Amino acid sequence: MSEEPYIEIPQISGNQPNYQGVGVGNIAISAGAPGPYIFGGIKLMYVMDPMQELELSKSVYIRQEPTSIFETCEAKNRFYVFTESVDGCPKLLFKCKERSGCCVRTWCPANSRSFNMLVKHIPSSASLNEDFSMPFVEILRPFKCTCCCLARPEMLVKFGGGDNRILGRIKEPFSCFDPIFDIYNENGVIKYRIHADCCQCALLCRFNACGKLHEGIFNIIESSNTVGSIIKKRATIFEINNTADSYLINFPPNATPTEKMLIIAAGLMIDYQYFEEPPRNNDD
Repeated sequence: MSEEPYIEIPQISGNQPNYQGVGVGNIAISAGAPGPYIFGGIKLMYVMDPMQELELSKSVYIRQEPTSIFETCEAKNRFYVFTESVDGCPKLLFKCKERSGCCVRTWCPANSRSFNMLVKHIPSSASLNEDFSMPFVEILRPFKCTCCCLARPEMLVKFGGGDNRILGRIKEPFSCFDPIFDIYNENGVIKYRIHADCCQCALLCRFNACGKLHEGIFNIIESSNTVGSIIKKRATIFEINNTADSYLINFPPNATPTEKMLIIAAGLMIDYQYFEEPPRNNDD
């Protein structure tokens, strides 16, 4: 098992924001109550609502955890979402962990298999045990046997922790060449469209060294204007044989926290649809 990432976050001095109440584990914290709090041996000086953190974020960086060569079957995906802290240093914001069966991961291609993904908010400078915090958001991807315009892939995004309110959904409509994703809000209205040029080397040669050494750019479009981007970062020469991918998301300037969460989910969907390598043949 790989080591959990740890990033030290500086304390915020002076007047603190008016934090909203947020649940950590089974404990609810009220707004306006300064720290320190002690949860499971972890000292928190303050707890920020994840929606407030998203509101302050202009961009996020998504890093996929590398899989072990000793896995007996295709491993569950795990992603880490980083944002910037007050001094510009990266801060771990979310952990995203796939929940799916071994047979599904081994025999079904990534762009059609079903899974649930738990997105857990990380409110402290320490790395919380993943079993300690409640899911902030849950992403549901049903199995789709896609054929041209039939049974198109989609993902539903909803609040976790028993809330179950729907934030929205992401769908990939039929397109002859260029990858396209539509982001729907909770009312079923398309808010953003994500579009990429199919002739990019990162897409044409995505499973070999040539493709991995190039960036893939997916533009976020609103009312025919490009307002943001999802960029698949190029691998270094030392990462060519690594199956883990990284993404930089630049949010639209006027995006709400809910819309930013949907764009993060769209970034994860892009990875499954285009950059998740085929399951290993365990008979080799």
